[in-house]
Amino acid sequence: MTILRSALLVLLAIFAVACNQGSAESKAAVDTADATRATNGSAPAPLPATTASVATDGQPVNAMGAAILAFHKHLEAYMKVHNEAEGKVPSLKRTDDPVEISGREKALAEMIMTLRAGAEEGVVFAPDVQKHFQTIIQEDFAKRSHSDRVALVHELPKGAKVSVNTVYPTTIPLLTFPAALLQKLPDLPPELEYRIVGRHLILRDVKANLIVDVLRDAIPTT
Repeated sequence: MTILRSALLVLLAIFAVACNQGSAESKAAVDTADATRATNGSAPAPLPATTASVATDGQPVNAMGAAILAFHKHLEAYMKVHNEAEGKVPSLKRTDDPVEISGREKALAEMIMTLRAGAEEGVVFAPDVQKHFQTIIQEDFAKRSHSDRVALVHELPKGAKVSVNTVYPTTIPLLTFPAALLQKLPDLPPELEYRIVGRHLILRDVKANLIVDVLRDAIPTT
């Protein structure tokens, strides 16, 4: 009887050990499966921040990023024309001669206008980027005082017009662009700059004194 009881105890001990091992293996298998699903993407995962994040104008951040990318592509297309025109115009022999500098500026402008014949508004400030620019400018002006807004918006001189692929009128002063706003706008190549003329945002070719594009009524009323 004692022998039978001992044998039974041994069998129970073996069974308990086997159960514990099976439980551990099952847990390990579950953990492995969970890790595999997470790696393979079969389990639900948090959305990327760029998809879930929303900008101040209600647009997804990735839409704003796409707008900036598109704008830079439009800039690159213009710079190809600018560089081609530079190659067709004689270089300055004297950089201290105002007459020669003015002459080359005029020649460069004429060459670019020829190469861009038929250019229309929106070729750089394309529809896919206009809302982005307008939002940045409106938010900037909303933080400015009334007197500051008035100082930045100047009426066009009588008879003065701004249009794409024309020389920037000498009757319009080259006022300093507001530094705080400039920091918020997309970067430009050194050959180009932003200008505010009336309520319009102008993209100006510095070397040719040429209006590259116009974003009309981008500046809020005072």
